[in-house]
Amino acid sequence: MKNVLAFNGSPRGKNGNTEKILKPFLEGATQAGATAETLYLKDLNIHECLGCYTCHMKTPGICAIKDDMEIVLKKMLASDILVFATPLYVFTVSALLKTLMDRMMILGDMKIIIANGRTAHPPRFPEKKWQWVLISNAGFPEREHFGALEDTFARFAHAFGGGTHATLSGSILKGMGEIFRVKALLPGFQWFFDACTQAGKETILDGKFSPATQEILDRPLLDLPLQDLVNMTNQYIDKAAQIIRGSKQ
Repeated sequence: MKNVLAFNGSPRGKNGNTEKILKPFLEGATQAGATAETLYLKDLNIHECLGCYTCHMKTPGICAIKDDMEIVLKKMLASDILVFATPLYVFTVSALLKTLMDRMMILGDMKIIIANGRTAHPPRFPEKKWQWVLISNAGFPEREHFGALEDTFARFAHAFGGGTHATLSGSILKGMGEIFRVKALLPGFQWFFDACTQAGKETILDGKFSPATQEILDRPLLDLPLQDLVNMTNQYIDKAAQIIRGSKQ
């Protein structure tokens, strides 16, 4: 049985758009026979990395900071698949997830090796191999806005997995994610949520998303001209702002 550990890096936690994508993915994983647990980073006490290198030089594998990261690392080592879910903030991860990623440097040795023609850190736990899955959503509709995020995780997996011990096996990157906040529209996106569930199943059974599933995941939520999407978004923002301002009067 495979164990899936997911990190929800949204400050909104269970109430965010990120959760709407993550939840069906994990449902698919459990349907395929895996166990799944989600850690909501907003509810954990994880401090920023101090850059002191204690975990490498003085007490190898043991961080100088005593907080919830100790428990998180144990859960990571007991897992086969790590899912990183985050809203797209400044074209990369949320601050919550970035803090977790900085503290994950403990998973690699500080020494450098050459792996696949590029330098990397050898894994601290060479017996451990993970599959990584990346989930994100953004307000902008175009997929190109996720480019820096994808590159970050590809490089991160290589650098701290010795080139082989962490493999990015799938990504669900959805533009116009803020539209998930409109409950009346959610039934019309069931095709996308079903594809998320299928991706979860395939991750467990096949180790990756099938091309057919990835094609569905990559489809835009709304097939409209870009200017129409812009107009619709701005109208929604104006209306929401009016409601919020009116409620405070």
